[in-house]
Formats: sequence, C-alpha cells, structure tokens
Amino acid sequence: MAAESQNTTWARWLLWLILGEFVMIAVLTPMLGRDALDWLTRVERQWSLAELGLNATLWIEKSGFGAYATIFRDTGVERNVYEFFLPTQDKIVESRGLEALGANLYFPMIKAGLDAVFGSLQRLFVRLAAVVLWLPVVPLFLVPAVLDGMMSWRRKQYTFDYPSPLVHGYAAATAKWLLVGLPMALLLPVPIPPLLAPFFFIAVSLLLMLVASHTMKRI
Repeated sequence: MAAESQNTTWARWLLWLILGEFVMIAVLTPMLGRDALDWLTRVERQWSLAELGLNATLWIEKSGFGAYATIFRDTGVERNVYEFFLPTQDKIVESRGLEALGANLYFPMIKAGLDAVFGSLQRLFVRLAAVVLWLPVVPLFLVPAVLDGMMSWRRKQYTFDYPSPLVHGYAAATAKWLLVGLPMALLLPVPIPPLLAPFFFIAVSLLLMLVASHTMKRI
C-alpha cells in the first residue's frame, strides 16, 4: 500500500510539473515570437547535421514530424483545439457588430500561445526521435554496467567489503530523477544537442551499476 501510494504521488507530481511546463511555454514563448521557435529548430538541425550526419538527421526529423502528424493532425486534435479557442471566419461573419472584438489583442495572443504549444510538441517528438535513434546501442553499455554492479554485489557477500546504503540511496534517487526529468527537459524552449541522449543513457547505466553494487547483502 505504501509503495502504491508513493508511486501515485510521483505520477501526480510528474503530471503537474509537465502541465506547468506547458503553461510556461504557452505564456513565455509567444513573447519571444515565432522567430524564436524557428531559430531553435534551425540550431538543432545544424547541430544534428554536424554531429550525426545527413541520413540520421533526415530519419530523426521524418520520424518526429510523422509521429506528431499521426497523433495531432490526422486525428484532428490540432484543428479542434484551434477551432475551440479561435473563431472561424464563418463565426466572425455571423457576429455582426462584434467582428472586431478581441481581433487586435486577445485572439492574436491566444493564437501565439497555441502556436507555441504545438510548436513545442513538434520539437518534443523530434527530440524523442533523436533519443530513440540511440536505443539499439543502449544495451552495449547498460548490460555490462548492470552485470558489473551485480558481480560487485555478489563479491561483497563473501568479503569484508560492505555496501553503502548512502551510495545506493543517492544513486537510485538520481537515476529516478533523471528518468523523470527527461520528458521535461525535452520540452524546454532551448537548443538541446543530439549527443545529449547517449550521455544520458551512460549516466543512467553508471547509476544503476552503483545501485546494484551497493544493494544490501543477502546470503
């Protein structure tokens, strides 16, 4: 019961943090203008071309934009959200005497916020594709790291070398926060280098090695 309650609390906090980040993006990004999103896309594409090459960059962008289109455009979610918050031309014509209501401030501000949110979602899917690109090589350093930690833990069972609960706790907490923080980091409106993904997986692998190595003795 305690574990289930703790997992529910973690999920609730993660949901609120992600929703808060979306609100921040919707409010702050329009202040920078559409040019800021275009600059962000251009910088990340240049980094990807320089660090990963043309073929990998094309795969990342095609997969990311394709996944976004499948989820938000083909299903009509994007169109429905815009129609819910912004009046169509037919509704503007029907609103006689109120055609210009909000046209100069409110509706442009709402449109800029929606553009920022959906633009950030597009970048999220492209960045997720950049992470997925590295998944086939993750076992090459994840499996040896975990096996090394387990062998070290096994050796400590028969020696006077004791595991450290402090190291175990800090390593487990750090790995958990890295995994929780990854989707939030991918939403940040700042350029993210494509080589961040392999360093992330290496860091998680080393932390899991420490967790396995410093697990309490059981003979």
